[in-house]
Amino acid sequence: MKSVDEYAQQYREIVQAEVSDEPVAAVGVLCRPNGLISAVAPGGVIMRMIGKKKSGGLPMNVLVGVTPTRVLFYDFRPRMTSIKLKKLVRTLPRQGLQVTVSAGNLATRLTFATPDGESFELDSNKSVGQYDRINHGLIEALGATPAVA
Repeated sequence: MKSVDEYAQQYREIVQAEVSDEPVAAVGVLCRPNGLISAVAPGGVIMRMIGKKKSGGLPMNVLVGVTPTRVLFYDFRPRMTSIKLKKLVRTLPRQGLQVTVSAGNLATRLTFATPDGESFELDSNKSVGQYDRINHGLIEALGATPAVA
């Protein structure tokens, strides 16, 4: 079984193959707000609609790559032990981008705020064992700060 670090490296290499002009520092897998619970909870359809709005219309799951100048959001398809990128769905410049994090019971919420006042949210689902760390490198590379309550 692969370790978290091996998966993160593999995903980074997949994104790097798409990005030829600068290095990819980190990658992570994020989902729409409450994506995990909306799949099983009563009222899940409503929760998914709210999550889609809060995520700025991004797909249910996105692979996020961070370069020195950009944050790249990819729609992807999981494969047995890998992923296949479908398409780049959004790019944000790093300059002026603010990312805050707030921890919840099932997920860590990342709020992206652009210099022009737009903001959207994505979740880093919590897991068990070593896989709970899958997005730590991404969060660190984004320079995310804890949300003020």
